[in-house]
Amino acid sequence: SSGINAEYGEPGRICVTAKGAQHAININTNTLEVGSVAVAPTSPGRDICGVFGIISLPLTSYLIVITEKTEIGPIDGQSIVWKMAKYELVPFVATRTASAETQTLNDKYMTLLHQALSADSFYFSYTYDLSHTMQRLSNVDESFKSLTFMERGDERFTWNRYLMSQIEICPELSGYCLPVVYGVLSITTCSLMGKTFDFVLFSRRNLNRIGVRYFVRGADDDGNVANNVETEQIVRHAGQVASHVNTRGSIPLYWSQRSNITYKPYVKLFNKENQKDVFVRHMQQQIALYGKNICVSLIDDKGKEKEICQSFNYIGSQNLLPGVRFIHFDFHKECSKMRWYNLNILMDKLRDDLDSYSYFYKDTAGNVTSTQSGVVRTNCIDCLDRTNVVQGLIARYILTQQLKQMGVLGEGDEIPASSQFEYVFKNRWADNGDGIARQYTGTPALKSDYTRTGVRTKMGLLQDGYKSMQRYVQNNFLDGSRQDSYDILVGNHRYSSQEESPLAKPKHPVAIFLPAVIGIFIALLIMKLVMPEETWISQLAHVALYFGVIYFLFRQVKVWGDHLVDQPRLFHTLAKAKAE
Repeated sequence: SSGINAEYGEPGRICVTAKGAQHAININTNTLEVGSVAVAPTSPGRDICGVFGIISLPLTSYLIVITEKTEIGPIDGQSIVWKMAKYELVPFVATRTASAETQTLNDKYMTLLHQALSADSFYFSYTYDLSHTMQRLSNVDESFKSLTFMERGDERFTWNRYLMSQIEICPELSGYCLPVVYGVLSITTCSLMGKTFDFVLFSRRNLNRIGVRYFVRGADDDGNVANNVETEQIVRHAGQVASHVNTRGSIPLYWSQRSNITYKPYVKLFNKENQKDVFVRHMQQQIALYGKNICVSLIDDKGKEKEICQSFNYIGSQNLLPGVRFIHFDFHKECSKMRWYNLNILMDKLRDDLDSYSYFYKDTAGNVTSTQSGVVRTNCIDCLDRTNVVQGLIARYILTQQLKQMGVLGEGDEIPASSQFEYVFKNRWADNGDGIARQYTGTPALKSDYTRTGVRTKMGLLQDGYKSMQRYVQNNFLDGSRQDSYDILVGNHRYSSQEESPLAKPKHPVAIFLPAVIGIFIALLIMKLVMPEETWISQLAHVALYFGVIYFLFRQVKVWGDHLVDQPRLFHTLAKAKAE
């Protein structure tokens, strides 16, 4: 049991208590005020796993509580990590008279909030700070250790910081502020060469510039980039700990690629005169966080990626910052026709720097004998499929060195291709890629057959074709609401009764009527094909008419593509305020 208790059946208040705590969260449901109260000797109610936060919606505010959790395992050998399995939204006011418009608007917000919270990717720990890497946690002073989890958490990865703001302002309630990280995490006990060790793979998703595939690309004015993920690989064996960090993120320039019904929208570069500045700001972030950087670009030097590829190559090759090295590797060109062995060309370019950067290592006495002094920052156009492959190769190279230092492998040994751990390693990295891809595109990663098996197969190509069609449907017709759900969760959009909500505005008429008319004429065409008329001339005339109308309507689909796409509807309140 977590020792946390929620009582929300008593009229007039909601109370959350914790075992051993001197104060409880007290919500006055009459005044809607959040504060603290001394813990009563007995607190009837139901056990919960933690508090996710508080959010204000049109009808009332809601307390979000974690009601069930799934154990993932001990990330440091002792501290257990949990995944949120179920949650509940507790209304401050259970029943409230409201207009039909307000109730409908509240239902829309609730649907989006449920969409965000239902993601199977929220992790927390009662005793370990999940927002930091092991190396960062090993290099902190006593003042840092005296802070609460929420105070010392890395703001990039603390996904419920905004939702906790009303509770966090009460110092005596700091113990209830449980940081939640969004990402992909696996902890596996493995065996190799007769030795047992724990293999941890943890990808933390940055909430700055959060969004979905075609609606959030590139960098913002502060240098934050889309699909920015920090991946840490940890190994524990016989009292020793080693970790290594990779990062990925959208191309750090000003660019977009908005959905418009076409299969692959054009990449649009803009504000070209400021592209160097935003590249420098992003890389300065990377340097401050990780030290030296190798910026690896895997995008195509032709087709729709050509213009941004050439711009990125030009800026990256100017050596604008010391400690930043730029490498362009045209993945699709080099690995076309199943020539995946050409990835060795890229690894040869990286190997010396990877050796120089080293990795974090702590010996059995608890002494840190080496640290990681730089990272490889990888991107393709989506920072998914091609990036997954390259990051897996880098991780394997570093892991081999770590296992040798720990004594799991001999000096001249490699991880045997037939070993059980080989299977675990490849599948954990493939699962990691699938998880990151689902969060950004709504579908699993492409090229995962190579990540899982080390071989590119024809069946894998067929599976990628199916996933690509899934992505097309998801990105054009479902992703607007996913973008809105992210913006609600992290506070980019905050409901205010003083402003008209964008959700209250109706969709463009074309988005409603054009698909309906197309559906009607397709149904009429099918009816004419399966139900013959008295004369073939009459039937042919009707079929030709319907074909013509359908052809005309599909031409209109291209013209009105921006309106037919499921567009995000919520404003980014913080970005809007900053612009003003």
